[in-house]
Amino acid sequence: MIKKINTFLFEATGGTGKEILIKLLEQKHQVFVLARNPETLNITDDNLKIIKGSIYNPETYQNELSKCDLVISALGTGTSRKPTEIYSKGVQQVITAMRKANVKRLITLTAGAFDPTDPATRNFIVKYIVQPLFKNIYSDMQKWETILENSEEIDWTIIRPSRLLNGKEKGKYRVQLDHCPKGGSKINLSDLADFIVKQINSDKYIHQKVAIAY
Repeated sequence: MIKKINTFLFEATGGTGKEILIKLLEQKHQVFVLARNPETLNITDDNLKIIKGSIYNPETYQNELSKCDLVISALGTGTSRKPTEIYSKGVQQVITAMRKANVKRLITLTAGAFDPTDPATRNFIVKYIVQPLFKNIYSDMQKWETILENSEEIDWTIIRPSRLLNGKEKGKYRVQLDHCPKGGSKINLSDLADFIVKQINSDKYIHQKVAIAY
């Protein structure tokens, strides 16, 4: 039986966030969502509360966060290649708010393409095209992972998806600590969301970085 969890979801308007939200609501979890423009989220449900605010202004969501058992961050910059601090500075605000609310569990997304110790990053396309194109994003992701690794009081799980695709849920995928599963290069948003939501009732990957791919 699935234990119902009060969940705060940051970034439910993007592709991954929407898939996560849909799965959370299907399982009847209470979900609080932060959105700059709530009208862009065309989903209504008795278990959904949308808060208008900004990640950089914790006072806009601190009260609702205090009602939650855990946080899921699907924050990102899409395909933007501009310098960003959404991870290192933006999500740092979330950590501060979590401490204030005494919420310890955090599930967050980065990527698998920036870790030089991962054999998958030695692929020609990744090394010479993907990494240079998105170096600003990957640099900030690395800072964010380092912040979490030094936040022992937070029960974090970092999920590193491979290339994200739209597509029907397959229900089968591979996960591996730190590095992309051998030969894996992609994952559908729906299957990524499935794995993320499964972690809210699990402590298997606390203080772990988990890569996911087909």
